[in-house]
Amino acid sequence: AYLLTSRARIRLSARPSASILVSRMAPVLNDPDLLSAEELEKHFGTSVSKGLTSRQAEEILARDGPNELKKPPKPTLFMLFVLQLTGFVIVLLLVAAVASIAVNATGPNKEDILSYTTGKAIFVIVILNAGIAAWTEHKAGDALEALSKMTQASIYVLR
Repeated sequence: AYLLTSRARIRLSARPSASILVSRMAPVLNDPDLLSAEELEKHFGTSVSKGLTSRQAEEILARDGPNELKKPPKPTLFMLFVLQLTGFVIVLLLVAAVASIAVNATGPNKEDILSYTTGKAIFVIVILNAGIAAWTEHKAGDALEALSKMTQASIYVLR
């Protein structure tokens, strides 16, 4: 059994004669917020007042890469179109179009091309609607990306 404190992990032994083993948790891997500024300075080999040297900053940049969030991949126009077709109401409309065509194909007027008009109309309108919605969402994403580029945050820190 382990007892977790803010600074140490204490292993409790079932044997009364055994001593309590106190081991330092891996500070940076678990929670660096629990460490004091002096402990962080010692662990990273830096100074709060002087910051990192240029050499240290270059080494960290080469090892860890730039300090920026990774952007998720932008969905393609085709993916947006497919996502438009997955809505509950859209699926119901597609099922209704297929059902209308199936009923007319098995009915007495199956040779009459005009009997399929309702099913075809529903299908065309649903596809057209999905295309317009996907195009609008694609353009909105482009506009949002342009706005985010215009409002880049500038932060100055002591490294």
